[in-house]
Amino acid sequence: MSQLRCLTIQAKDPNRLADFYRKVFELKTISEEPSLVRLSDGVFTLVLLKQQGESSRGIYASGFQVENLDGVKEKVEKGTKASSSYSDWQVADPDGNLIDLNRKGFGAAQGKSPFPIRHLALYTADPKRLANFYGDVFEMKEVDYSDRSSIFVSDGYFNIALLYQRVGEEKNGFNHFGFHVTDIEEMRGRAEKAGVPRGAKRPDRIPYAEYRLHDPEGNGIDISVKGWKV
Repeated sequence: MSQLRCLTIQAKDPNRLADFYRKVFELKTISEEPSLVRLSDGVFTLVLLKQQGESSRGIYASGFQVENLDGVKEKVEKGTKASSSYSDWQVADPDGNLIDLNRKGFGAAQGKSPFPIRHLALYTADPKRLANFYGDVFEMKEVDYSDRSSIFVSDGYFNIALLYQRVGEEKNGFNHFGFHVTDIEEMRGRAEKAGVPRGAKRPDRIPYAEYRLHDPEGNGIDISVKGWKV
């Protein structure tokens, strides 16, 4: 069984960004270097990597812990030996979104944060095509649908939203990720104290997240008391 357990963000200042996630969401440090910081909520790993160019900033790759690495590699047309110490191999989905693969996991803190990372969203012109890919390669299941042709898939713990990309809307690829929280106003207050705006309420048609925040480098973060269907 494959499990989505990592997300990598390329950051202008990984250490500054790490301070934000530690203060607001109580993530714990696994390792810390000038160009690479690894944080964890006790289950999921957030990797903050020094950006390789101005245009490369933002969510860079998802990461799956896989039992059968060779089996996954056979199902994906292209892949390469990963250059990072936390990944064995790197592949891409049909839209070109990068996926790190690791047999042993990505490392996790011993204690669990009260605000776990449980959601990732990306835009795609063909949600069904990506749903089939994540189902065939990583055994994720379709768990929900929206009236805007989007599909939600899950590994039983983590939720990925495959959002239908309409003309003129958000660009193709990774868009935001989400934390399951216990009190929306508390988290908005924490974000404000950490130096970012309190965030905006999501439209009523959005099925899960109540508010959208942004970290100091502009990465989108959904916060939800309801949580996501898995």
